[in-house]
Amino acid sequence: MGRSFQATRALCLLATALFCCFATGAHAQSSILINELDADTPGTDSAEFVELSDGGAGNTPLDGLVLVFYNGSNDESYAAFDLDGAVTSDNGYYLLGNAGVAGVTTTFGGNGLQNGQDAIALYVGDADDFPSGTAVTTDNLVDAVVYGTSDSDDPELAVLLAEGAPQLDEAANGDKDNESLQRMPDGSGTGRDTATFMAAPATPNAENGSGGGFGTPGDDDGMPDDAVTGLRIYDIQGAAHVSPQAGNAVAGVPGVVTAVTGNSFYFQDPAGDGDDATSDAVLVFTGGTPTRFDGSPVAVGDVVEVAGTVTEFYPGGDETNLPTTEIVTGGDGSTRLIADPGAVFDATEITPVTIGQGGRPAPNAIIDNDTDGNVTEDADTVFDPAEDGLDFYESLEAMRVRVAQGMAVGPTSDFGEIFLVPDAGANATGINARGGITLVERGEGVDYNPERIQIDDTLLDDAMPAVNTGALFSEVVGVLGYGFGNFEILPDTLVEPQPSALSRSDIGLLARGDTLSVAGYNVENLDPNDDDGDTDVADGKFEAIATQIVQRLGAPDIVALQEVQDNDGSAGSAIPEGGSAADLVVDGDETLARLADAIVDAGGPRYDYAEVAPEALADGGQPGGNIRVAYLYDASRVILVEGSNGAGDATTATAVSADADGRLAITLNPGRVAPTDPAFDNSRKSVAALFAFRGQRVLLVNNHFSSKGGSSPLFGTLQPYVNGSEDERVAQAAVVNAFVDDALAAVPEARIGLVGDFNEFGFLPPLKTLIGADDGAPVVADLLDTLDATARYTYVFEGNSQALDHFFVSPALAAAARVQVAHVNAEFADQVSDHDPIVARFDLSTGDAGDAGYTADDDSDGGSGGCTLGNGRDASLVLLLCAAIVTLGWRRRRRVPATDAF
Repeated sequence: MGRSFQATRALCLLATALFCCFATGAHAQSSILINELDADTPGTDSAEFVELSDGGAGNTPLDGLVLVFYNGSNDESYAAFDLDGAVTSDNGYYLLGNAGVAGVTTTFGGNGLQNGQDAIALYVGDADDFPSGTAVTTDNLVDAVVYGTSDSDDPELAVLLAEGAPQLDEAANGDKDNESLQRMPDGSGTGRDTATFMAAPATPNAENGSGGGFGTPGDDDGMPDDAVTGLRIYDIQGAAHVSPQAGNAVAGVPGVVTAVTGNSFYFQDPAGDGDDATSDAVLVFTGGTPTRFDGSPVAVGDVVEVAGTVTEFYPGGDETNLPTTEIVTGGDGSTRLIADPGAVFDATEITPVTIGQGGRPAPNAIIDNDTDGNVTEDADTVFDPAEDGLDFYESLEAMRVRVAQGMAVGPTSDFGEIFLVPDAGANATGINARGGITLVERGEGVDYNPERIQIDDTLLDDAMPAVNTGALFSEVVGVLGYGFGNFEILPDTLVEPQPSALSRSDIGLLARGDTLSVAGYNVENLDPNDDDGDTDVADGKFEAIATQIVQRLGAPDIVALQEVQDNDGSAGSAIPEGGSAADLVVDGDETLARLADAIVDAGGPRYDYAEVAPEALADGGQPGGNIRVAYLYDASRVILVEGSNGAGDATTATAVSADADGRLAITLNPGRVAPTDPAFDNSRKSVAALFAFRGQRVLLVNNHFSSKGGSSPLFGTLQPYVNGSEDERVAQAAVVNAFVDDALAAVPEARIGLVGDFNEFGFLPPLKTLIGADDGAPVVADLLDTLDATARYTYVFEGNSQALDHFFVSPALAAAARVQVAHVNAEFADQVSDHDPIVARFDLSTGDAGDAGYTADDDSDGGSGGCTLGNGRDASLVLLLCAAIVTLGWRRRRRVPATDAF
């Protein structure tokens, strides 16, 4: 919830600026907003309309404005209405719609307003500026609404909205034919912010919220005519995720106000019903600044009674989120002070429920094990707060709660959120040696750590403190809300935490000689163009990563990088007019060269680099960034073996075989692994590279599998949760597994490593497929499995330490391997990447006969050069001679592409 309120504060400034821009000619217009729209009406859609509002000022000219309709099927305009000469009504409304809608001034035909993933937008301009087929633009944009009817979000239309503003759903209450989308109350919110919109009975040319359900009867007492009375808050909450009163109007519900936001307040029954399964508090949504019947603002400590309609609100309109039970109020009469609180409650003090020792400990192993489907719909689900974390927090929804000795199990997020475990982790399972909490497979299940609880800055005057994993909050007290897939405590004050003593780890001094070292590192959209929306150069990101590689990772012989962007970053996301995707930048040589230079400046070796540039806009990731995997390698230590067909390209698959001497060979080096296989459609392609080290060949495959985008929340309606894009990762894993099979069929003792960001946990199907466990024939093993279960992590997400990055090896490498994770980023608020790198070391002191030709660092005594020096006065001459031989030999044998692309 903190995100939306921060965005609202920023939008206030934007609204002020827009007001100043509204003046056209002699008119100084009031702020005009889209106030209501009804796109889906009964039958043939003959009652559609769009209502504009001037906030009640009345008789406001609309000269200089144009209303534009966008179709989500192609994200282009299909209608535009010039508002020159138009004037709002006495009540401040202006209506465009079908002829049958009362009060329409500008008419359009039936079915004239699309009702899929679509949008309407209000601009300063003329209809001539928006002929049919005009692409979505934010130039001169005043207000916009993106909407649908149970449709998925349209990211292209979302640019019309303020950051964090949701796409609206006219079918949110299951009554799309009879309800419209409307600001609640009239004119609330600011331009491009849809946060105050609700689905409710349509009210063209009338006050929003007056169409029934939570309107006001003739006596103007603020109470719905059909309200159920005599209920307490716990009756409304019930022992379930959906209120037994959902959809009903209620009145006279008593409680004490515990927290107030900009458009809602929490209130709680101080007596409660004594049942741990039913919450004693609820959120009241007012749509604007919460006020009482007497016009005074609602304040913490007020003892009030509330009238309104009980609804289940899905944050962001996403029904994979758990719904929040709310009472949605109508007019000012819906909240009133109770004249004699003593007649209702014996006492009005609210005592927070302690989550943890001395109170109610949260379940520490199971989020939900009673549902196979949707917890709001499954008739067979069991509501079990004692065992299921999902039900435990629901039973405390909106109540005032307390956590003592809250230990941060992850850093402060960019949205001002921190995940804690109570009692410094005393009741937590999976606490790791560095103070985080790790996802661990236990028996036939996975412990997703339901004891984690998020704290959010929604109610704080100041920003959330920036903390690292291990910081300790002596006490956190606030109301329990829900937002963005997680239950969260919303404190109104926060004691300064005890800082974490955690320091960044390092690998230590790397052995050289016969020990080959290989790192995997996701460098998070690295590019050298500061004009693409991020400033990696100005922020010193290249230098910071270089310093980590040298000082924390020990300058490994090979570094397999993920999330390397092209030379202009995400700036090149649009195809030039009259051009094609072939005109866009795809090479990443400048990105890699800048990083290689920074490593030298940090005291490291001069790395060569290798990449296979992708096709433009074909590999997913940030639009225009043309993300790819790449290699850095120390040419004084390893050789990139010549591919029989040279270097690879974006669409040609590399293949492995045995050469005439029985050694592993590769057709394209580096080369992509089955890049045209459908498994890799719109996703990063795996790239193989064959290296020679001290007479032995090592095949690496650098991977970045499809992200977990589309996953449902762990604390969501769908249980078990949906692991987004799992099928894609299974298919990608099968392709890479087949490539390994081919290599081992050619050379059974081949040394193979699979490294990278696999976006998956080792105990789930994609990586079971990768190693071959799904068919009973494992061909590689995960080196992370050699670590303690709680130490297997490279990433922290929502407080869970987890392994998305891995290093798999064939049997010929496994026995000689040692692996470490350098915890330099994920646990810290100031991070240069969101991933921690992995470093594997392989003792290759015994193995193959020498590789044909010169092999870098082929000395037998562990020295750093390519020659062994004698003693005596000729040593300097020998040194110069050896250096010349090494240089000439390397230049003769390594492949240097004409484009210097890697």
